[in-house]
Amino acid sequence: MTSASYRSAFENWDSRASVRVKPLRPTTDETATFFPPEQITGHEELRGVLTPEAWRRYLVLNMQAYLDFTVQLEALIVLPVTALIGVDRSGVELPEAMRRDAMAITTDEAWHGQFTADLMRRIHAQTSVAPSLPATYEFQRTRDRLRDSVAPALRPAFDLLVTYVSETLISTRLMSMPRDGRLPGYVREVVADHCEDERRHHAYFRAFLPYLWRSLAASERSTLAALVPDTVVAFLGRDKALEEHLLVRAGMDAAAARDFTHDFTDRSVGPRIARDSLACVRYLAELHAVDLDRFQERLAAA
Repeated sequence: MTSASYRSAFENWDSRASVRVKPLRPTTDETATFFPPEQITGHEELRGVLTPEAWRRYLVLNMQAYLDFTVQLEALIVLPVTALIGVDRSGVELPEAMRRDAMAITTDEAWHGQFTADLMRRIHAQTSVAPSLPATYEFQRTRDRLRDSVAPALRPAFDLLVTYVSETLISTRLMSMPRDGRLPGYVREVVADHCEDERRHHAYFRAFLPYLWRSLAASERSTLAALVPDTVVAFLGRDKALEEHLLVRAGMDAAAARDFTHDFTDRSVGPRIARDSLACVRYLAELHAVDLDRFQERLAAA
């Protein structure tokens, strides 16, 4: 891909980006559902076990944790990488237009972190359910473990690849919420603003991936490609430590929460991961970085 062939998704950024044209959304009426139950492992079983009040708390706690995960993802993983790309310190040779667009993404992501943190505060004020947040999430723990497993010289490229993965997966997780009429209007509107920006980020990192892959030696490509499945599963799969933590905070007995979290098998998780990661994996397959069918089979078995 040459600089002439790069097609920027940011040509209308000044008139479309949420940080430029979308104000903070005013709080609307509370609803009974603050998080899509279908995104919760064992939601049908839990709804029959928890009291109505505990179930309501559990939904709110899940939304707060999801939003906090988003803030941490943007601030701790994505922002450092897009800033380095923007100031030409990524180690990847890029057209000037791509470096410029990376600075726009840096601005977007800082705003996403700010309005997401604001959304958490307003949900707390409206529901009287205080956030109960873990120190880290499964994605961060897996990312740190995998990063430590590669040679120090390869870690900057690993950071770039993890950002590619997260930016091509996050839009998938966001997309259904704005259409979910069970959620409060202001929650759906904030998520919709985020989702619109992330579509541009997804397009950017799809274009960025070939530049990153060309910058690597064959052995480096092989090492990094082998780490992608665990990264995808950690991003889209279950976080059992978080599930147990939130169940206890919702009011379930600690032993019961531990038993449910570790004994319950959700056979839909693997196929869902394979489906929701299809675009992310397909772009890698186009570069012959992975075998798409074998990769999807591996994810479906997660």
